Amino acid sequence: MKTLLNKFTAVISVCAIALCSTAFPVSAEDADAVSEITITFDYASDGATVEDESVFAPVTVQSGSSIIIPEGTPKRDGYFFSGWTYDDIHAYTYGDVFRSPDGNDVTLKAIWGEKNQETTYNVEYVVEINGDIIDTSKELPTTKYYSGQIAEVSLMAYNRNDAAQFGWTDGTNTFAGQEKFIIHDHDVTLTPNWNTIYKITYTVGDVDRVVGAKFMEYEQPEKTTTGLQADSRFSRNGFKIAGWLCDDDNKIYSTSFPKYLMPSHDVTFTAVWEAKEYNVVFKQDGKSSNNIKIKGKTDTEIITPSATITQDGKYLAGWKDSEGTVYPVGSPYMIKGAIAGAGIILEAVWEEGTPPETTTTTTQQSTTTTTTTTSTEEPIGTTTTHTICPEITYGDANVDGKVNISDAVLIMQSIANPDEFKIKESGKINADVTGHGDGITNNDAFVIQLVEIKTITVDDLPYELTE
Repeated sequence: MKTLLNKFTAVISVCAIALCSTAFPVSAEDADAVSEITITFDYASDGATVEDESVFAPVTVQSGSSIIIPEGTPKRDGYFFSGWTYDDIHAYTYGDVFRSPDGNDVTLKAIWGEKNQETTYNVEYVVEINGDIIDTSKELPTTKYYSGQIAEVSLMAYNRNDAAQFGWTDGTNTFAGQEKFIIHDHDVTLTPNWNTIYKITYTVGDVDRVVGAKFMEYEQPEKTTTGLQADSRFSRNGFKIAGWLCDDDNKIYSTSFPKYLMPSHDVTFTAVWEAKEYNVVFKQDGKSSNNIKIKGKTDTEIITPSATITQDGKYLAGWKDSEGTVYPVGSPYMIKGAIAGAGIILEAVWEEGTPPETTTTTTQQSTTTTTTTTSTEEPIGTTTTHTICPEITYGDANVDGKVNISDAVLIMQSIANPDEFKIKESGKINADVTGHGDGITNNDAFVIQLVEIKTITVDDLPYELTE
């Protein structure tokens, strides 16, 4: 309706006056409604007539749609015509916009008043703020009406420090500014429809990697609708806001349907975070066509790839991230996420020479000796064969006499590509540093990296990993 869709246009101080009105919120159900409804004009039941009946013929529209009240004046002996009503309270006249309040078929009945009335009735505005009655006689003088006439609610409004005025109330019904109502056989006193102001707090929740503000507060009058914040309200590296969790009803509100009816108390919305998915880029050289891309979400692991190109006289020692950390080929890389608008790029680290596993080294060999022993349990001269195993050097997967990152690299390369990267049998024994006897695994490479960064020492090997 034209008279129902005007919004408040200003906020005023205690003694100041401004123009305002309210709007009726449209629910999701209203917006999705597709059924048709019929709006009927009823005047004939009162014995009235019109010059052109087609003007007030029933109108069929889509549910949720509006019509404009047509021009025309029904005639009835002994009465004057004022307008139309669906509930004997609200009134509509020519040019007003009308929409069925519940989305169903509705009948608009003619409003009549007896001619030659002698008694009038008052419409008075009374405003009390902090116990003081405000003088409204100049701005809102008392107006006299006959029964059956239509009064239009003033757009004037007053605000308190703790509340905002949204229209006027007669104690039973609430009217927006410019809304019309029927005068019946009694006086009407209108007072401000105060809505107490409460706080809406938005928070990121108990999370890390937040960039900028972590909470925001707004004031909102109770019983009014407000748009919830967009998914860009807060910034968190590697994540996006998928919705808002409300502490009042424990519901998650989508950022794509941001209407919320403010309750009569403070309310907090906590961001519901969703991990972003990235194309992690591994740059082998300056050509983008040689980039390797692996998909993965924030806080998940991917395995760093082997090279798909070669560099003369060099080998790929690993991949370096933006913080300078180098991840060996075949090692797990945890996606930490990036700032908004940025991607995740790791650059190849090429080193001169050949990979450590192909370097010529002195290896430990098993030896077999034959000895003659004398025993009371064996005949004299019995020959017994003993196998003498080399000493295990835990962590030395490439059997070069040292334990360092090269051993971890070889383990992960052999797991990722066993046909190309082979570990000697003695190296496999050395590499099982978790002590499970389950052969070489990524856990073994991880433990060796712990030695490299001095979290543990070689003397701690084998090292039992715990969950």
